[in-house]
Amino acid sequence: MGKIQLRRSVMVQLLLSLKGIHELSPEEVMKQQLPSDQTNQIPGFIKKLSKQRDKGELGLSTNEIVILGNFCELTSLKSTSVQNWVKRDIKEIIGPPELGKKYSVEQAALLLIVKDLKTIFDFETVRSLLMKVFNTISDRNDDLISPLMFYKLYTDVLEQVKNVEIDNNRQFEKKLFVQTKRLLQKQTSLSEAQIDSICHVTVAAVLAVLTYHFQTRAKAFIDKESESTKNG
Repeated sequence: MGKIQLRRSVMVQLLLSLKGIHELSPEEVMKQQLPSDQTNQIPGFIKKLSKQRDKGELGLSTNEIVILGNFCELTSLKSTSVQNWVKRDIKEIIGPPELGKKYSVEQAALLLIVKDLKTIFDFETVRSLLMKVFNTISDRNDDLISPLMFYKLYTDVLEQVKNVEIDNNRQFEKKLFVQTKRLLQKQTSLSEAQIDSICHVTVAAVLAVLTYHFQTRAKAFIDKESESTKNG
């Protein structure tokens, strides 16, 4: 029985459920995706929050966000790191907890976005990228797109480019841009310039996730070879 690993598309559904805009409860979303021998690993707070859906959007502690993040493929979060982020490194980006002492689902999505970007960018670059999409970081009202919908956007793009052959870096980046633009053009309220801004940051996020994926595969390959050499 391995540890829970959810596809990013499932993580999006889980976050939507926690926000109260999904037909299934958070527990139901997980049960629908997990093999039967892993359903007993669903954390208690997910079961508890599932019973409280009628109360509106459900808040999350940093520890709960870390647990959720570590369920997601190609994501590795540490509680101490997230605590440092919200208290120091990205304090002005994440802001104070929006739901009493708990963080909102949008803030949780923002932390997952930061984690993805942080795999290859420093915090200064991360802030610069996010400012292109979210404008005044502390004010969600002037966002071009919400953090959760942005997380969903680059998750959708990742799903679509899985089988794309990477034969030329520039062509691949162009394909990512075109795929993103196609998805965004359904947002009729956005101008062409705003769509382009979101596309640029989305491509950066997708490339960051893919880079981390290849780094992880390379490390696993080397570790496997080292183990084979020892046993040989």
